[in-house]
Amino acid sequence: MKHIVLLLIAALAASSPQTAQPAPSLKIGDPAPKLDTGQWIQGEPVTAFQPGTVYLVEFWATWCGPCRVSIPHLNELHTKFKDKGLVVIGQNCWERDESKVEPFVKSMGSKMTYRIALDRKTDPADRGQMAQTWMAAAGRTGIPSAFVVDKQGRIAWIGHPLSLTDEIVRQILADKWDLKNAAADYERQERQRQEARQKALQKLQPKPAQPKSTQ
Repeated sequence: MKHIVLLLIAALAASSPQTAQPAPSLKIGDPAPKLDTGQWIQGEPVTAFQPGTVYLVEFWATWCGPCRVSIPHLNELHTKFKDKGLVVIGQNCWERDESKVEPFVKSMGSKMTYRIALDRKTDPADRGQMAQTWMAAAGRTGIPSAFVVDKQGRIAWIGHPLSLTDEIVRQILADKWDLKNAAADYERQERQRQEARQKALQKLQPKPAQPKSTQ
């Protein structure tokens, strides 16, 4: 039942307006791209990944309903593992009005205590550096999306934040996470997701008009 709920939430995630996506260039096992954030709204800024620390980078926006649903889980992970070597970063992206981010975070109070950063943009129309070098590079078209960076600075996990369990975090913190199997599982899931998406799109295509009978 929980798995079905997760799938339904993921299906409701906000999508990028891009329709055609290039093949992902960022995969599990790859070195994590650099942190290229904008203003830090909450918490001590993180300018680079430090060896020996695990990072959870979660992409979200204030207008995204599923992102709000994920906040309690992210805050719980932060509370449980912040003293065990996990740093949680709520990386805002695709925000329609960045002036709403800080008031939103403040309104959450103790329900959203992890670090929060805006994306770095050169102008209002800019998609954002983190959105490009992380989300687009990994072929992620919807938010919320989360990435876990292991102690060696590698991408160890990618997915919907509600699918990130305590056990996965514990294994990554303990250097017991199997990157090879995680990469294979993720690629298989992504193929299945793409196939399901293609089938759904095909069903939405209008059927060709049937010729009228001359009888």
